[in-house]
Amino acid sequence: MTTPIRARRIVFVAPFAEAPKATTSARIIPLARAVARRGHDVTVLIPPYDNPTEGGRERVDGGVRVHTLRVPGEIAESSPLQTIAQPLLAARVVRASLALRPDVVHLSKPKAVTGLAHAILAGIRRLRGKAGPAIVVDTDDWEGDGGWNDYEAYPVWQRAAVNAQEWWGIGAADAVTVASRTLEAQAWSRGQPPSRTWYVPNGLDDADYPGWWTPGVAEVPSPEARASVRARFAVGDGPIILLYTRFFEFDPRRALATIQAIRNRVSGATLLVVGAGKFGQERTLAALAAASGDATAITLAGWQAPSALPGMLRGADVAIALADDNLANRAKCSVKLLQLMRLGVPVVADATGEQIGYLG
Repeated sequence: MTTPIRARRIVFVAPFAEAPKATTSARIIPLARAVARRGHDVTVLIPPYDNPTEGGRERVDGGVRVHTLRVPGEIAESSPLQTIAQPLLAARVVRASLALRPDVVHLSKPKAVTGLAHAILAGIRRLRGKAGPAIVVDTDDWEGDGGWNDYEAYPVWQRAAVNAQEWWGIGAADAVTVASRTLEAQAWSRGQPPSRTWYVPNGLDDADYPGWWTPGVAEVPSPEARASVRARFAVGDGPIILLYTRFFEFDPRRALATIQAIRNRVSGATLLVVGAGKFGQERTLAALAAASGDATAITLAGWQAPSALPGMLRGADVAIALADDNLANRAKCSVKLLQLMRLGVPVVADATGEQIGYLG
């Protein structure tokens, strides 16, 4: 006989706004929906310090209450003023969380606002003699040195703060959810036993992708989409090689070397770059191609509206998923790769981290 699950009151705390970054919309809200479907009372709190215009929004999404806190003003993420703004916002997150009288508070990413909220909640529990909600930390990237610290232009004080928050937060939680096997091993190294470390890789919820595919139906390559992409970007008759990326996983020179190696074997192949880098890496790639005398090898499509993406991605003959073998790439779990697979796009990927499990 199956033991019925006792309904819990659970608060998910997102790391930042729903846009422009993707963790809140692509991981936390779908995860909250999945928990709500199991009969639990679920609320998502969003502290949009990176996009204050989202503040004040409320909705019900798949049985989950989603509440975006109001954030006064706008402060650059690298500003020293964040040392004041983020603790104040973390305190608001804690107040909003405890007002819901949760059994569990699930905090996404052990850094910044959620890392500070964890510290405040832990302090309150200590004052109350360990009474209070269980604290679960979710980690979907390696944030400190060797991970996102190496990608971002953080000042020294901010890098140090991220390192300290990450190492303390993972070890101090009552349990940890992780998006990759590498993060699972990192949690064990911080003293979390396997019984309190839960491997929860990213997935796709059809509710988040209206118009992208037909639920329950396997997608196949689309000649119509391919013809549309060729016409829109004036791509010749050669194969279209898709690079769907934010450019954090590899150096632009490697992307150029890859398409040049393909063109040496397949005349007229074009690398269609969908997306852009935070530091203009896509322009660097195009400039490198031009300097090498191979400018026609690269076509930059830039960022695309979500409604335009499925047709764009399905217009490729094959996609490549470049991911250098380093800690950051071994720790991540790429939603972009899942989208390509669900759309039926053939993918050639580096055997790095979770890409091995998805394509192996």
